[in-house]
Amino acid sequence: MGKKVFKPAVSDIDAGTHHERLYDKALHPWRAKLRRSLIPLVRAETPHLATMQRLVRTPLLDQYFLWTANLGTHTFFMVSLPILVWFDTMSMAKSVACIAAFGVFLSGFVKDFMCLPRPLSPPVHRLSMSKSTSLEYGFPSTHSTNSISVALFVVAVTCESVSPEARALIKLGAIVYAGSVVMGRIYCGMHTFTDVVGGSILAYILYWFQWTFKDQFDGLFTAETIIPTLIAAAICLALVGLHPDPIERCPCFEDSVCFMGVLVGVFPGGWLCAHSDYCTMGQQTLALVHSSAPVAVAIVLAKLVLGVASLFLWRIACKRVCYFILPPIYRAFNLPHRKFEIGARAYKSLNRESIHPIPSVLDLHDLSVKHAEHVGIQSSIDLHEKRAYDKVQYRGTNADGEEGGCGGNCNERLHNGRHTKDVYDPTTELVAEDAPLRYDVDIVTKLIVYAGIGCLAVFGVPLMFQFCGLSS
Repeated sequence: MGKKVFKPAVSDIDAGTHHERLYDKALHPWRAKLRRSLIPLVRAETPHLATMQRLVRTPLLDQYFLWTANLGTHTFFMVSLPILVWFDTMSMAKSVACIAAFGVFLSGFVKDFMCLPRPLSPPVHRLSMSKSTSLEYGFPSTHSTNSISVALFVVAVTCESVSPEARALIKLGAIVYAGSVVMGRIYCGMHTFTDVVGGSILAYILYWFQWTFKDQFDGLFTAETIIPTLIAAAICLALVGLHPDPIERCPCFEDSVCFMGVLVGVFPGGWLCAHSDYCTMGQQTLALVHSSAPVAVAIVLAKLVLGVASLFLWRIACKRVCYFILPPIYRAFNLPHRKFEIGARAYKSLNRESIHPIPSVLDLHDLSVKHAEHVGIQSSIDLHEKRAYDKVQYRGTNADGEEGGCGGNCNERLHNGRHTKDVYDPTTELVAEDAPLRYDVDIVTKLIVYAGIGCLAVFGVPLMFQFCGLSS
C-alpha cells in the first residue's frame, strides 16, 4: 500500500499554496494566460455543483455513479481489452486500445499543461473509489474522453453489419454507458461542466481520427515488414518525453506512461501475431462453438485464468528485475529524473520494495459509499484552491486580488450544506498525499512492464492458448 505522507504546506513551493503569481512565474507566459482564462469558469461552477448535489443525491444514485465511474478508467480498458483479443476480436481490441491510450495521454497532457483544479471540497462532496484521482488536475475529464470516444467508435464499427433493431440497441447501450460515466463525474463532484465539455471535444477528435484512418491503422499490422509498427512504437516513446511537468504533484504522467507502454508492445506484437498462423489460431473460438455448454464454460474460464495470470506474473517478475538492474545504471551515469521523483543516488537498493501483483487502483476492502465519499483537502492542489476560496469569502476578492463576489456575507461560508463560522484549523496546513513515493527508475520500469503486457496480450498469450488446445 502507498504511504500517506503529511507535509507542511509552507515548506514546499510546489505544494500550490502560494499566490496565483506562482503559476504565472512557473509557467510559460502564454500557458499561464490560457490557464487564467479558464480558471474563473471552473471556480464559478463549484457552488452550483454543491447545490446540485444537495438536491439530487440519493443512496441509490451514489452507488450507481460510483460503480459506473470505473467503466471510464484506463484500468478498466487495460483489463478488458486483452479479453477482447483472446476471444477473436483482435482488430476491434487494437483500435479501442489506441483510442483509449491516446485519450489517457492527451487528456493527461492537457491536465498537466493547464494545471486547472477540480471542484473544491467542501462545499462539493467527492465520490471516488480511487484515492489517486483527487491528486490529479481536473480539465479535461479523462473519463469523458475515454467513454465517449470508445462508445462512438464501437457504434460506428458494429452498426456497419447488423440489423436495424440491433443497431438501435447498440446505440442505446452506448448512450447509457457514456452518459452514465460522463454525468457521474459531475454527480460525484469530481469534475465541472467545463471539464466534461473539454473531455467530450477531445473524445470526438480521437474518434474521428481513428475512424477516418481505420484502414491505414489496420494496414500497419498486415504490412510485409515490421518497420512501420516499430516506427509507431518509437513515436509512442517519443510522446512520453513530451509530457509537460505539472506545478503540483499529479499522477497523470504515470497513467500516460502505462498506456503508451501498452501500445509500444501492441504494435510489434500485433504484427508478429498477424504473420503467425499459430498465433492467429490462438485467438479463435472454434473450440467453444464445437463444444457442449459445460465444456465451453470451462474453456472460457481456463483462458481467462491463464491469460490474466500470465500478465500478473510478468508484471511481478519484470518489475523485480528492473528494480535490480536499473538503479545501478542510473547511479553510475547520474541519469536525470523528473520532478517529484527520488534520484537513484538518494537510495541504496529497491530489492526490499514491495510489489503488488495487481495495481492498487481500488481498495477492494472498502467499496462502500461511506469510504468513497471525501470532503476536505486531499492534495496540494486542493489546498491552493481552498485558500483562493477563503480569500473570496473573507475579502470579496478572487485569487488574483480583483473585486468579486461575496459582499457582506463573507463572515460565513458554505460547509456540508450549512453556513458555519470559519474557524482556523491547523490540520488544514497539512496536505495528505496517498500516492506512494516514486523513484527515478519507475518510469522506465513502467514502460518495460506495460510494453511486455501489451505484447503478451496480443502475441504470447494466444500462442499459449493454441499450444494448450483452448482455441481451435
